[in-house]
Formats: sequence, structure tokens, C-alpha cells
Amino acid sequence: FANGRSRPSARTATLFALVMGASLPKPICCTVLERHGDKHFRVGLAEMNGWRNSMEDAHVVHMVDGEGYFGILDGHGGGECSAWCSQRLHEHLAAHGCPQDDAAAKKLLLDTDHAFLSTGMGSGSTAAMCVVRKPVTPGGKYRLHVINAGDSRVLLSRADGTIVDGGGTDQGLTTDHKPDWPSERARIERCGGTVEQAMGGVYRVNGDLAVSRGFGDAEYKKTGGPAPEDRPVTADPEMGHFECGASDFLLIVCDGVSEGSFPNPEVTQLAAKVLKETGGDAAKACEAVIFRALETDSKDNISCMIVLLGGENRQKEFQKEFHPGCLIGADDANFRKAYVAMCARGGVRLGEAVEVRHAGLVGKPSASRTAADVAELELIGSPEGAVGSAQREAWFEGWADTLQQRSGGSMDDDEDGEPGTTAGTRGAPGGGPPGSQQEVMRMLMGMMQQQQQQQQQ
Repeated sequence: FANGRSRPSARTATLFALVMGASLPKPICCTVLERHGDKHFRVGLAEMNGWRNSMEDAHVVHMVDGEGYFGILDGHGGGECSAWCSQRLHEHLAAHGCPQDDAAAKKLLLDTDHAFLSTGMGSGSTAAMCVVRKPVTPGGKYRLHVINAGDSRVLLSRADGTIVDGGGTDQGLTTDHKPDWPSERARIERCGGTVEQAMGGVYRVNGDLAVSRGFGDAEYKKTGGPAPEDRPVTADPEMGHFECGASDFLLIVCDGVSEGSFPNPEVTQLAAKVLKETGGDAAKACEAVIFRALETDSKDNISCMIVLLGGENRQKEFQKEFHPGCLIGADDANFRKAYVAMCARGGVRLGEAVEVRHAGLVGKPSASRTAADVAELELIGSPEGAVGSAQREAWFEGWADTLQQRSGGSMDDDEDGEPGTTAGTRGAPGGGPPGSQQEVMRMLMGMMQQQQQQQQQ
């Protein structure tokens, strides 16, 4: 639970997510890496779908004349809001540059939110962002303008991995906007909303939404007012101003990094370790962070951005890499859909991804292959044609086409509902599960009650 309360166990959290239709039977471990840079900044990004049914994160990278605007947008209820607002922010920054003060930053977020709400689209998104400005004089300090609405985080680290305590959540530069945080609860209730403890022990706005600031989420912006700051959920950001040296680095992460058992100081330590091992490859360091988050029980989409400052050998051209993940789980329709979507996000076709994945598995020494590796090789089968040949490429494309044409195989498929939804919950966040899942729900509730009793002893 938030604010020092104990969390549900990893198994309980997984069962809860599965029952409510938000989780896949296996995580999508494909990663998309990006590298951006100019003479002042070098930026790495890595993102992973993870256990969720779809990837809903987006990001912003804007650099001009020694100023940079960097951010992670963590969507929920669909990816429309995060994608739309990310694009809108890119367009504004290209036309008008970075906001120069708190008032301009607040106006940017509130205007972006108003424009998105005017589209009538659903979904919502958090936004953790930071404006970075080069030193005024050579050898001076970089200036950080942190802008936050939601529960994604901005962290600052020394080169050796020591986190710089910014006074926020778990020593971050930002404080999570959770509904049960005292100041957030007071604002929500003043604006006509409620804060209720829902299933899983999570506090939610009006019993539904587990975050209290961000873009979108129109249904939570109907009471209070008339100003947009005076709504139960608002895009009004909290801001902070900091300074750092050229050897320090900035991290921006979605809550998928921190929702498991991966404290902020361990995030910065791992990032610094990989930066040192890779000669400063920020994208590789981000990839290490998101895999560690998955290993430490994150059940969400996972995104990480690292901004390096100062130094030489700038990455001046945009680069994107796609690393295919394990295909075990492809018998599930939702898994296949999410896997294909991540391939598209990485700029590759499914057939290309499977061919690369197969080559990597075959390249492992037999003695070091795991049971999962063997099972995945059996799933793929025996490709035809020589490596690199048109025949082999055609074989993998045919394999991918056959996979995508398969039907069925999803716990979310129901004769009374659409694929990818859970009958009985569609259109009603927190609704009950269909009859076919009642036994799983009873098991889940029993586990949660047992865990609560153990904590009280």
C-alpha cells in the first residue's frame, strides 16, 4: 500500500491483474531502445510492454540550443491520451521552445490537457518531466526544472550511482500524486471527489482511479471548478528547481519501474553500473533498469529514460533498436496482439523479430540453454533455407502469418464480450468478474484476507 503500508504479495497482485483482465499470461519482454543526442545532452530510452494487455507509455525528447525537455507519459485506460499529449507537447516545444518558468510550465500542461479533453477521447496519463538548461558559465551547474503530474518519477544520480535526495518519494525529485497522500486527499474531497480503499488495498479517486493528477480522465474532472486546478483529478503540476554537475545524470521512470520491489536508490545504482560497463550507453542502462523492474515483480508497462550531461562523443543521430522477447505465450490471442504491437513500435515486422529471436537462441551453446529456450525453439520449429537467404526470410514471414491467423486462446475472450475485454467489467472500472472466473476471485479474496491477518499478528 502507499505511504509505508504493506503491499499485496506478488502472487496476489498477479492474480488480481489477471482476474480484472489487465494482464497477460506471460509478459511481453521485447524492448524498444532509443538514442538521442546533441552537443549538450545524450539521451537513452528503453521501454517494455511487460504483463499489460497493451503498451500505453509515451515520451518526450526535445533539445535545442542547450535546453532540453524530457518526459515520460504513463497512460492508463488506453494509450490514446499519452500518445496524443506527447505529440502535442512535441509540437508546442518545436514551435515555442521550453517553458521558461513555473507559470509557463503550468500553462503548457493545463492547455495540453484542455485540448485533449476537447477531443472527447477516453483514457488518461501521468506526466513526469524535466527541463534541463546548460550552465550559464563554463564549469557551472546545470539547472533542472522538474514538472510532475502523477506517480511517474524524476530521479537524480551522481556518477557513482548515489541518489541525490530531492525530498520526494523514496528520495526522488518528485512526490507521487496518490489519492491517500494527505494534501491530495484534502484537495480531492474539497473538489467534490472521494478517496476510497478499493480491492487490493489501493486507494482510488471515487473508488476507481489510483492516481490523482495527470492528463485526461474526463470523468474525474466534472466536479469542483471552475478552474482546472480545482478538480478531483487535475493536470496542474507540482514543480521543483534543482542544480547538478556535468557528471551527474537524470532518470525519468514510469511507475512500472517502482511498483514492485525496486527502490529508487537501487535504480540509480544499477543505472550507474551499466553506464560504466558500457562506456556511457544510456539506452543499455535503461534496458537493464526495466528488466530489473520486471524481475522485481512489476506487472505494468515499464519505461525508463536517462539524460547524460556534459562530456564528449555526443550521440548526434537518432537511433532505434528492437530486441525481440520470448515467444512462449503466443498461444494466447492477447499476447500475440501485444507482441505484434511492440514489433511495430520498434519498426520491425513480426517475421523479422522471430528470425532474430531464433538466431539468438540457436547461437547459445547447448549446455547453457534453459528449458524455456528449448521450448521456444520447439515452438518456432525448423526454418527452411540458408541463413540470410530470401527463402529463410519467406519461411519466417509465413510462420508469422500463420501465428497471427490463429484464433481463440485468451482468458479475456468471452462469448458475451469482445476479445480483450472482461465480460461484466467492460465500461465499469472495478466491476465483478464473469462467472467463469468466480472461483479464481474467491481464491484471490481468501489470499488477501489471510495476508491481512498475518500482518495484524
